[in-house]
This record gives sequence, structure tokens and C-alpha cells, in this order.
Amino acid sequence: MAGSSLSITQTALDGVDTAMGAVSDNLANAQTTGFDAETVDFSTLLGEFIAGSPLGGGVAAAGITRDFSQGAITQQSSPTDLAIQGNGFFIFQDPSGNQVYSRNGQMTIAANGALQGFNGDQVMGYPISASGSTGGVLGPIVIPQSALPPAASTQTTLTGNLDASSPVITSPINPSDSTTYSASVSVQVYDSLGNAHVLTFFFQNAGPGTAPAAENWNWTATLDGSTTGLSGNSGTIGFDANGNVVSGGSPAIALTATPAGAAPLSLTLNLGGLTQFGGANTASGTADGSAIGSPTGVAVGNNGVVAVSYSNGKTVNVAQVALATFVSEQGLQLGNGGVYQATAASGTPTITAAGAGGAGQIQADALESSNVDTTSQLVSLVVLQRDFQANAKALQTEADVLGTLVEMQTN
Repeated sequence: MAGSSLSITQTALDGVDTAMGAVSDNLANAQTTGFDAETVDFSTLLGEFIAGSPLGGGVAAAGITRDFSQGAITQQSSPTDLAIQGNGFFIFQDPSGNQVYSRNGQMTIAANGALQGFNGDQVMGYPISASGSTGGVLGPIVIPQSALPPAASTQTTLTGNLDASSPVITSPINPSDSTTYSASVSVQVYDSLGNAHVLTFFFQNAGPGTAPAAENWNWTATLDGSTTGLSGNSGTIGFDANGNVVSGGSPAIALTATPAGAAPLSLTLNLGGLTQFGGANTASGTADGSAIGSPTGVAVGNNGVVAVSYSNGKTVNVAQVALATFVSEQGLQLGNGGVYQATAASGTPTITAAGAGGAGQIQADALESSNVDTTSQLVSLVVLQRDFQANAKALQTEADVLGTLVEMQTN
């Protein structure tokens, strides 16, 4: 009997030691990003049978339960620090090509542009094509580090007002003579090499038009102050009695130019947004196209889309961070560095974009703190200390009883 009670007490002391190990691990990782608190599950052992009924034989650690509840999200200064608001894990690929999972979103961009996790593993996601479509095969995310090629302008749009009270001018428009035009507006356009050029439109009130146009306005355009090499650079716009464009708003012939050293420039003009009201000239214009651009920054949206901004003002979506969810998170196996591995118990991961398929959203410039409650862990330490003292007392009592029995047998 004494031997049995000693072994039971030993299991209790071992159990307390195991539980204290879990509490100590929680406290040690209270400041670890994305750490999930753990508790030890215990089960009762069967001992001897008394009158056909089993007597408990002590206690044994039956497993570990992890707390996968949301940790507090704290703001950070790095745009590649990411936190998950809701369910899911970031997906990393280790050097062996294996996928591992973590809530720790401390990420950096390597010299080759690879988006790396806190442990150096590659962050996995979906590529975004040049047309903006997302999907394809899951793979490592790479942030472009090279310059964004220039894009030649292909269209120009003018909006705003031409003053209806402007006097009628009958002489041809001469860009060098301000008395031959009523208003002008300049737009910056780009050639195929990314060189900027100034496209200037000059307008003159040409007087009454033919129905449905109540008033006509002539226009002429120059490129960098010259009409040399231009075609399709003049025309007439007709406005009705309400000041809206009724003719000439969409010239059938594109404005073309031949910038030195670059491919011919062809611009589709949209002048239909102009008006002719009694008021100041407020015409303005925009054009597509851009100069060469170098990367200046990275941003990640709530849906995990990674966007790169460039010095030419362009922003390009390049990839989408993927998230993994599991049927049974408790089945995940913790590995070195705080990453998880999928097991048969966890089930196959469901991989989706953030905000889809039960996965949470991503918050950039933020990290998820450990969900360890330090106060409750300290309380647990006190309780475990009392348990240890009680079982140690039981062990001492059992040792005293055993010593008395031995003494009785030797006398």
C-alpha cells in the first residue's frame, strides 16, 4: 500500500512540475509576437481494484491545449509588419520547401525582393498579373526592386469652362499672339522613352455655329511650343444654347507627333467635358502615361494585396498575402521558432485570401501580441505551489509511515 501511495504522489509531483513548465513557458513568451498560451491537460490513472471497483492510481499529462484566441494588436512603424484580425495563419515556406504556419507577422524585404517572415522563411501568396487579376499558383511573394518602365500617353481629356462672354475672334489662332485666342490650357504628356512634353491647347470664340451648335470655338494645339510634326492638332467644338458640347467633342483623328528619338505619339482627344457658360475660363486637362519610376514604398491592404508605389506616382499591385485556416487548430504541431506544422489531426489547410473562406483580415503596420494573461499565469503559479506543497507533505507522511513499518518489522 505504501509503495502504491508513493507512486501516486510521485505522479502528482511530476504533474505539478509539468504544469509549472507550461506556465513558465507562457510567462517567458509573454512578449513574443503571435505566441499562443498553452495549458497542460491531465487524466486520471487507474490503480488497484478494491472490491471490484478501481482506485485512482495518480495523474498523467494527457496533452497540451493552446489558446488560439486573438491577441492584442499593436501599431508598428514598418509597413511589412502584419497582424491578422480574426482566424488564420500566415503561410511560410522553409528552405526545404515545406509549408509552416504562424500568427507572427514580423516581415521584411530581402535584398532580392523576397518577402520574408520573422524566421527568414519565404512568405507565401498569390501573384497579381499586369492586368490586375489575382490568383494562380500559391508561391513565394517577391517585391519588384527594378524600375517601372515608362508608358507613352495615349489619351488626353479636357474639362472645365470656356467663357461664353469672350469676344468673337475672326483671325486664325497664333500661339505667339495672345490676341488671337481666348483661353489656353496645358497638359503634360509622355513619349515612349518617358520624356515629358507639354501639350498646349489654344481656344478662340469663333462666333455663331450651325444647328445644333449655337456657338463654335476653334482650337489649335502645340507640343513643347511648336506645331512642327503635328497632325490632327486643330478643330472646332460646337456648343448648344445650354453650353454643352454637341459637336467636335471627340475628334475622329488622333493628334499625332514625332518626338525626337522616341516612337510616334498618338493621342485620342476627349473634349466633350468642356462647357460654355458665362463665367471665367477654368479649362484644365489630364493625360495618361508616365515617366520611368523607381520603387519608393510598399503598402499592404486589409485583403492582403501588396502594392508598390513608384517615384512617378504610379502604384502597382504585385501580390496578395495568403492565409491558412484549419478544421482543428488544436491538431497543429508546434515546431522550432514558434511555427506550426499541419498534421492529420489538424486537417489539410484551407488556403484563401484574407477576408475569404473564414479567414480574417490583415492589418498592416501592426503586430499581434502574445495572448498570455500574465496575471492569470501568476495566480496559477501560486496554486501550483500549494499543490506541490500538499503533495510533498503527503510524500513525507508516506515516507514516515513506511519508515515505521520497516522499524516494526525489524524489532
